[in-house]
Amino acid sequence: MTTPPPIDRPVPRASRPHLIYGGVEVALSIVVASATWAAWHSPWTTVLWTLLWLPVSHAIGLAAGFIMAAHGDPTPERRTPAGTNVAVWAYECAASILLLDLYQPWRSAAPLPAPSGPARPVAVLLLHGYGCNRAFWLRFSHHLADAGYPCDAINLGPLFGDIDGYASHIANAARALAERTRLPVVIVGHSMGGLAARACLQRYPTLPVAHTITLGSPHSGTLHARHGIGQNVRQMSIGSEWLAELARRETDTERARITSIYSFHDNVVYPVSTSVLPGAHNIALDRLGHVSLGTHPRARALVLETLERVAQGLRPNV
Repeated sequence: MTTPPPIDRPVPRASRPHLIYGGVEVALSIVVASATWAAWHSPWTTVLWTLLWLPVSHAIGLAAGFIMAAHGDPTPERRTPAGTNVAVWAYECAASILLLDLYQPWRSAAPLPAPSGPARPVAVLLLHGYGCNRAFWLRFSHHLADAGYPCDAINLGPLFGDIDGYASHIANAARALAERTRLPVVIVGHSMGGLAARACLQRYPTLPVAHTITLGSPHSGTLHARHGIGQNVRQMSIGSEWLAELARRETDTERARITSIYSFHDNVVYPVSTSVLPGAHNIALDRLGHVSLGTHPRARALVLETLERVAQGLRPNV
């Protein structure tokens, strides 16, 4: 057991890597606009391609990801009609373009809303996944606030670093949130964020964390890791020593305080069986992509139901 770091309330700061990414987006948009104008000398065509090149590129990349996932995980649950596949891809495109291409470069330091609904007995700490930042949760946090849950979100860095290296930052954020709200904390982690939460709680087992909810987390790794870069990607590879050690150190009691929500149609974490965490409360969804797990009403409803279940367990019997 490691002594938790001193409590220091996290101050939202802009994510420098994502600001750079945003700058690259702008620069490439200027290049596209210049090339389009030089080729057609049409204001409307220039505006159209300047606005569309990024979402079109993103949509093509996502289509390739879904195809790779289908070939890498030919399970019966993944088989759906072509129209359903298109609908899943379209929603994932909308969610990814909004969160990854717009929110993350420009709103990574945006404040989260204060709770406006009925008082709740837990607070929520939100952890993003690989390559992302806290802006991933901006839309989700509004729903939590409307339901009465105080929440916070942090940037995990370095972007391609060791997942164990995020532990002290997560511990600091959890303790700061608990101290500020005088409530126990539930961690909600998307993708890598769920693994980071598990690693943190093993290192700091006395944190005031009542439960952990993971969304599309590769608890046993993912084949998609072969397409990424960084130490954290290697840790998320199927069969990695890091994942094996994480599982070996975890007790049955710790697993019982984890809910793993995942999708049969995840385009990043596959095979889908890798999101199943033995001993945890596992909940499967269908027709949702990876980013969609952090935005879609069905996933959001399951998170709220789990928070209510945890809250009921914390309330004293009268």
